[in-house]
Amino acid sequence: MRAFAESIVATVRHPLVILDQDLKIVSANPSFYRAFLLTPEECLGRRWYDLQNGTWNNPQFRTLLEEIIPHDGEISDYEIEQELPDQGRRLLVMNARRVQRADDGLQMVLVSIEDLTVQRMAQAELRRLNQHLERRVAERTRCLEESNYALQVANEELESFCYSVSHDLRTPLRAVDGFSRELLHGYADALDDRGRHYLNRVRAGAQHMGQLIDDLLDLSRVGRSEMHCQMVDLSTLAGNVIQELRQIEPERRVDVLIQPGLLGYCDPKLIHLVLENLIGNAWKFTGKKEQATIEFGRATAIGEIPTFFVADNGAGFDMAFVDKLFGPFQRLHSAHEFPGTGIGLATVRRVIHRHQGEVWAEGVIGDGARVSFTLPEQSPHHATEIDSAG
Repeated sequence: MRAFAESIVATVRHPLVILDQDLKIVSANPSFYRAFLLTPEECLGRRWYDLQNGTWNNPQFRTLLEEIIPHDGEISDYEIEQELPDQGRRLLVMNARRVQRADDGLQMVLVSIEDLTVQRMAQAELRRLNQHLERRVAERTRCLEESNYALQVANEELESFCYSVSHDLRTPLRAVDGFSRELLHGYADALDDRGRHYLNRVRAGAQHMGQLIDDLLDLSRVGRSEMHCQMVDLSTLAGNVIQELRQIEPERRVDVLIQPGLLGYCDPKLIHLVLENLIGNAWKFTGKKEQATIEFGRATAIGEIPTFFVADNGAGFDMAFVDKLFGPFQRLHSAHEFPGTGIGLATVRRVIHRHQGEVWAEGVIGDGARVSFTLPEQSPHHATEIDSAG
């Protein structure tokens, strides 16, 4: 039985020591010798507190050990900081209790030792890293708050600027256009052809500037307006845009193909602006085609990322310049060929990006263009992302 008990003690990972009633070491397991760089010759028969020239002599712990046998005492999780030769300062957790040897009934003390030095060092390092991270997060939060405040101020200034643009600049433009029109109507007989040509150019310039201001304001509002996403009937919206264009130019003959029943999860007002620009461009750039064709449809199957497109057989464009297509004021055709401000596709891109989508274009010179865009699938996850983006 004694050999059996000793074999069990020998396999325990934590250091174990058995002391007699005089606190002399009767036995110890291999883990004890390995952990503290000791040998049986240095330990067996020696008092606990005499080990390594008295290094293990901790008065408080020694008193507790001396009380165990006479009073059936017990030591639980008693922490000691011990300076050990060749090992430095160690944090040891001690547990001890009385045991009785089976063969002769001798009362003894079983001491188990757990070295928590590495664990406590790791915990201290973890606390240090957490504190450092908390400081970084606090600093980053402060920077973000400052940036948000600066952005809020900038937005307020932008609001003020937009108000000035929409009122202070429009007023003189309307005056220029209005007085030029009156000159053409009221004083036409007093003007020669050159004079009337100049006034018509003044009016065209004022009207173009007015349209440019309106488009810039639309572009600004797109980035700031609150979004309210829902399932939208895109086919109906596209049909309404075509109907408006036919009313403006009833003489145009354009074959229009709109795929029925197309639904998209988006903001109705903003997606109407997208279709208005894309279909409007298709209408404009097919203006020189005798047999114009415009198509709106979905390019992906149900269950895939919803991808829609507007295609036409109009003027097209050179794919070498496709990267410029969605930038503000970027035009791949002259204003003489096709009028416009160069803001429409920039507005489209901003709207689609606010919906967490992508937009791209393909074209062939003289053979039409195709603009595709994606919208999110309907889900609470996407709804949260979109609302926060707004």
